Amino acid sequence: MESPSVSVVMTIYNGERYLIDSLASIVEQSFQDWELLCVNDGSQDRSGEILRWFAECDPRIRILEQENAGIVQAANRGCYAANAPLICRMDCDDIAYPHRLQVQYDFMRDHPQHVAVGGAILEIDNDSDPLGLASLPTNHPNIVDNLLTRRTGLFNPASMLRKSAFDAVGGYRPEFLWVEDHDLWLRLSGEGLLHNLTDLVLCYRQHASSTCWQRASLQRELMNQLLTEAYQQRGKSVPPELLLAEKSYLKTSAGPGKWARKAAKGGHVHSTFKHLHHLLRSDSKWSYKSRMTFESLLRLIGGSPRRLIAGSPTVRIPSFPHWHAQHAQRTVPRSTPSKAA
Repeated sequence: MESPSVSVVMTIYNGERYLIDSLASIVEQSFQDWELLCVNDGSQDRSGEILRWFAECDPRIRILEQENAGIVQAANRGCYAANAPLICRMDCDDIAYPHRLQVQYDFMRDHPQHVAVGGAILEIDNDSDPLGLASLPTNHPNIVDNLLTRRTGLFNPASMLRKSAFDAVGGYRPEFLWVEDHDLWLRLSGEGLLHNLTDLVLCYRQHASSTCWQRASLQRELMNQLLTEAYQQRGKSVPPELLLAEKSYLKTSAGPGKWARKAAKGGHVHSTFKHLHHLLRSDSKWSYKSRMTFESLLRLIGGSPRRLIAGSPTVRIPSFPHWHAQHAQRTVPRSTPSKAA
């Protein structure tokens, strides 16, 4: 059997709420020469049943079952099991745009000196309402500069990388759990070039159970360790201002306040007021609530009340009601996409 061109690796832990949309967004890609490896990391919900149904619908989907071992072990297992020379990372609560695999595959095919490529994202909330667009530097030096200054280099679930490079650096390191993607990009930057496309490739979900919201203090400490190591490997000392202290890493740096402000910047009226409502009902300090509310409204108005009247900008978020309907009836589609020649 001929190996596919791309292996999509998705880790799943209790992901039933968004899993159908995530899986369907891969099945309906314009680029069809792929396999999808789903690592079910000991889910206790209906994730396993959904995965088995999709695998029945499309033989390109492989399920790797295991007891709960955590995101790093699950991601490594999926990536090491990949049959393709290119690995596409995907989270079970995100949604890929239909052209994602095609544009990233084309770039990696045409740029053999690059070991990884990312893309732009649309951040969405747990209701799939838009929060705002986000993009990153496109060229290698600026991406590495981001990585060495605590900033994001590539969005992990929007990335595609060479399996040979992943194997060469030893995959994700368990000791850097919760900043494992940042660590991987730093090490891959020594194997070849990194790049970000300007194409919008993914709807990236933010919600209260996201790592950055729940584990901010631990992430801060691990990032301090990671940057210290990265600078030492480059024969330098890490600038003291990059080693954040506890007081500099507030728990309120994410969540409803941040999401309201982000949605306001993008002009998404409904999302802004929804998250301001959640913020005002939260147990955050009133000083923080007041500041976030003021900043959000100021951004939303954008200097003109007409922006509120005009409403939110139009953004397209892929949806798959037919897959939900078929799953509800437990019917297998009469035909599934065939592997491209």
